[in-house]
Amino acid sequence: MFERLRALKALPDMSINVPDIGVPLTAAGFTQDDIVEVLYALEQDKIIALLPGNRLLMLKELPVG
Repeated sequence: MFERLRALKALPDMSINVPDIGVPLTAAGFTQDDIVEVLYALEQDKIIALLPGNRLLMLKELPVG
């Protein structure tokens, strides 16, 4: 997930279309449940906020690593 967000050059206050993350991850073999689980964990960690319209908002820079 972090690799995909980095590829999209995700920065704080940036809105991202969730399919731009999910489609490549699904093609790489991840299930929709896997992706949703990570998105909810990132939201709980206050790294992203899930928005209406299948979008997310970056709240913080991605952790290093």
